[in-house]
Amino acid sequence: MAENNNWPNRKKETYTYEEAREYLVSAMKDRAKTLGAFYKVMPRELFDEYAKKACYEYGAAKGDRIPVKDSPKAFADFLVSCNSVANTCAIGNSVQSETEDEIVVHMAGSCALVEGWREMGLTNEEVDYLCSVQCYGDYGHTEACGCKGEWLCTSAAGKTDYCDFKITKMNK
Repeated sequence: MAENNNWPNRKKETYTYEEAREYLVSAMKDRAKTLGAFYKVMPRELFDEYAKKACYEYGAAKGDRIPVKDSPKAFADFLVSCNSVANTCAIGNSVQSETEDEIVVHMAGSCALVEGWREMGLTNEEVDYLCSVQCYGDYGHTEACGCKGEWLCTSAAGKTDYCDFKITKMNK
């Protein structure tokens, strides 16, 4: 019997970086489209309130699994080590600026979440809004790791093709 190389029946012991990226980008786009579907069917005020809370909780749960705590440098190292696999469709996380208490991570390339929303036919304004809601997941993630996160810019509004994320040490 011939081997079927089509997903989902294609199972291998190892995957190349490019193959793994393809699956991760697809999963990120699906996550975006799930949030986008809720946005399309829910009253805006309810979506705004509950989606932010849900995204924050999702991020906090992710942060609880990461052994990086109370260190902007360690959290930035974690983001850079991801090499943009999980967060963008292009490779390019790097530290843009750094002090003892604050680091800015530059994420080059197109965000898979943004691409997912655009594939849904949403406008730049809607994509930018959904990105601002999804950012609550990043805030939950960084706070669970003992830091504060802030997006200085994102590619969602269509004005840049990169995102910059500032990680600050929380005051104890």
